[in-house]
Amino acid sequence: MMEADTIAAIATSVGHAGIGIVRVSGPASCEIARTVFRNSRQQALSAFEPRRMIYGMVINPQTDQKIDEALCVFMPGPNSYTSEDVIELQTHGGPLVLRQVLRVVLDQGARMAMPGEFTQRAFLNGRIDLMQAEAVMGVIQAKTEAALRNATQQMAGELSRRIGLHRQALLNELAHIEASLDYPEEDIGSPVAVNMASFLQQTQQDFDKLLASAQAGRVLREGLRTVIIGRPNVGKSTLLNALIGEERALVTDIPGTTRDSIEEYINIRGIPLQIIDTAGLRESADRVELLGMQRTRASMDSAGLILLMIDASAPISDSDLAILKSLPTVPVIIVVNKIDLPQLADFSGWQGLSRKYPVVSLSAKEKTGMETLESLIEQLVFEDTAHVSIDVSLDNGRQIECLIAAKRSLASALTAIADEMPLDCVAIDLRAAVSALGQITGETVSDEVVREIFAKFCLGK
Repeated sequence: MMEADTIAAIATSVGHAGIGIVRVSGPASCEIARTVFRNSRQQALSAFEPRRMIYGMVINPQTDQKIDEALCVFMPGPNSYTSEDVIELQTHGGPLVLRQVLRVVLDQGARMAMPGEFTQRAFLNGRIDLMQAEAVMGVIQAKTEAALRNATQQMAGELSRRIGLHRQALLNELAHIEASLDYPEEDIGSPVAVNMASFLQQTQQDFDKLLASAQAGRVLREGLRTVIIGRPNVGKSTLLNALIGEERALVTDIPGTTRDSIEEYINIRGIPLQIIDTAGLRESADRVELLGMQRTRASMDSAGLILLMIDASAPISDSDLAILKSLPTVPVIIVVNKIDLPQLADFSGWQGLSRKYPVVSLSAKEKTGMETLESLIEQLVFEDTAHVSIDVSLDNGRQIECLIAAKRSLASALTAIADEMPLDCVAIDLRAAVSALGQITGETVSDEVVREIFAKFCLGK
C-alpha cells in the first residue's frame, strides 16, 4: 500500500439533493471524524465500528457550532474503496451545508482531493487495475443500459482477466525463449517454431475479436454523433422531433426555418445517439443562413452517422444531388421522407444508390417507417460485431491503441518466425506485445499516463 496523506472531497454531484456525502481517505480519517462528528448523545467517539452507520451531528470544533445532522460510517483499509481508512459523512444534500462540512474536515488537516484521486489511490494500492479504474467513469457516464452493462462488466474485471491471461501466456513463452538463449548448456529445449506460430496466431485471433467489438463499445460509451442533413423543408426538424418524442425543434413550411444546429441525446435500441438537426443546404445570400450551413458542413465532417433526407413529395433537385456528391466517408442512411403525400420524386437516375447506402422510406410527420430506420441504425452499429458479446467490449481509445500495438508486435513476431530469424528477434517482439498489454491493465503504464487518465475523472471519485 502506498504512503499517502489524507484527502477529502464532496463525493456527490453539485446541486440540491436529499443526501450529500463528504468522503475522507487516508491515515488521519478517523482522527478527523472524531474531531468533527458527535453521536446522538453529543459525544465524541473514541472508536468507530467498521461499516456501521452512526447517527449524530457534524460540528465546527473551533466554535462548537452544529452544522448538520449526519450519518457517519467508517470503512477500514484495506477493505475500502481506496484500500485506505475511509470515512464518509452523509448529510443533507444542500451545496452550502456540504461546503461547510468539507471546510471543517479540511481545517483538521486533510487536503482537497484532486479529480479522480480516490480511484487513483485504489489503483496505486492494487485494489483495482487501470482498466477497472477507467470503467468507473464508464459506469458514471453511461447513457444506456447496454453501456452500463459493458462498464459494469469491465469494472468487475471481466476484460482485465482476459487481457491478463494473454499477457501471462506471452510472458511464459518469452521466458522459455530467454531461458533457452541464456542457458544453452541446459536441456531446456528451444521452442518449436511451428508450435509458437500456432500459439501466436490463436492469440491474434482473440485480439481481432476484441477489436471487432471496439467500435460498438465506443459507440455505447460515447454515443454515436448522428447528423441529419438535407435541403431546406425536407423534414429534418420533424424527424428530430419524432426520434426524441417531443417538439424540440421548430417546424414550419417556410424553408430555412432552422438556422443553427440543435443537439439532443436519444436512446435507439440501447444505442446512445447524439442527434443533430442542421440548417438546410441550398444556395442562399442570407448571411445568417450561410453561417448555419457552414456549421452543417462542419457537423458532417465530425459525424459518425449521417441521415440524408430527401423529400419524396417534390422532384429531385440539383441541391439533393450536390449534397449526395459531397458526403464524407462515414456511414450514411438515405431517408426518403413524406411518403404520406403524393410522390413526385424520381429516383430512376440514382442507379445503385441502395447498394452504396441503405435507403428507408418513412413519414416523420405520421411516424410511419420509424422502426425500419431504428433497425438500420442498430445494424450499422453492430454489423461487424454480431459474433462478439457486446456486454464486454473494449470502449476506450487508449486501451484500443494498446491492443492494436500488441497485435502489431505479434504480427512482427510471426514474420520473424516465418523468415527463420534468430529467437532473439522474436523475443523483442514478444516483449513489446507484453508491454502493450501491460499498459492496458496498468502493469507497465507510465506515471504521466496515469495522471492524465485520472485528471479526466470527476472530483470526489
